[in-house]
Amino acid sequence: MRDVLANAGLRYTADDSRLLGPLRARFVQLEADESTRRWIERAERQPHGSFRMFLRRALDRWMSAYDANAWLDVHEMRVLGREQWSRVLGAERPGGRLLDVGAGDGRVTAELAPLFDAVVATETSKRMAGRLMARGFEVHRVDLSREALPDPRLFDGVSLLNVLDRTSFPLTLLGAALGRLEPGGLLLVAVPLPLRPHVHVGADTADPEELLPRPAPGQASSWEASASLLHEGLFAPAGLELLALSRAPYLSRGGRARPVSALDGSIFAYRKPSDRAPPRAMVDP
Repeated sequence: MRDVLANAGLRYTADDSRLLGPLRARFVQLEADESTRRWIERAERQPHGSFRMFLRRALDRWMSAYDANAWLDVHEMRVLGREQWSRVLGAERPGGRLLDVGAGDGRVTAELAPLFDAVVATETSKRMAGRLMARGFEVHRVDLSREALPDPRLFDGVSLLNVLDRTSFPLTLLGAALGRLEPGGLLLVAVPLPLRPHVHVGADTADPEELLPRPAPGQASSWEASASLLHEGLFAPAGLELLALSRAPYLSRGGRARPVSALDGSIFAYRKPSDRAPPRAMVDP
């Protein structure tokens, strides 16, 4: 059998010399493990059929990509497996309560959930929320950048997995997430790099209203430069303590012509200091 990992072009390594000092010291090297191999082999063995992909393209005319994916159960996503998450966090199981913001259909959440005692998810798509509930997760249909979470308690961990580059208000969302995090709690962020943010508005896409740090014209836009810029321009000013940075592909399952797609992804793990509140621009609105 051919080596699906070798042929997938997955990127896990980074050029240390191009990372800022704090990122270089906290870089956690991952690799394509057995669970990644199994995921890719299943995607290639069972790609979405032509008719389903035709319907998926047709639905783009009337609804958002998220709702269309949920209707047809297509484009399954993968960030990290459970063992990979444990390596990033440096602990077998941190425990406590996790808030997963923009959890989609719950497949990505399901890999992280065993490391916590309880998981609460948010999701704005009605169909995606239905799939989350079918998986047994507690779900609130709120946009945390605009609405308060009905659950008043703080969380031991908050995850923003491939969400910041798909919301119109990423800065507000980050502030709201930090406002729901216990002092000393974990913030987990996944985002493809370099950044290419856009927002799904019904069947259309638009530019976000709040801008994340991005390279200036002519400035280096490598994965390493982009990770350094995001840390220095967004997370460090929020007073967060960097625990780990990893590079790992953001995988998506597709049709026969392209069973697996991969974006060059990053995983940031931070701790919210116990003696410092987020700056005024990052507080819960």
